[in-house]
Amino acid sequence: MLRRKVEQTETLIVKLQAHTEKGTNPRDLHYVAKADITLDEVKIKIHSIKREAERKFIGTLTKFHYRRVERNNDKLRRAKSDKS
Repeated sequence: MLRRKVEQTETLIVKLQAHTEKGTNPRDLHYVAKADITLDEVKIKIHSIKREAERKFIGTLTKFHYRRVERNNDKLRRAKSDKS
């Protein structure tokens, strides 16, 4: 059971890293705020802020999954050492 959780989390990390490299975001993490402003400079600024926030969120989510993998691997090691 723990081994399966570790494998799933590692798969998620790989997918998130692929999105980070491409500069995209997973479909369910898109932020769909739209500015109702006619000035192009302001729209560009809002778009860049939105992109930066999404990028940081993906980075934080990846770090969370790394910690989750470490925690579950530690549990696996403890379970194996308890058996022997």
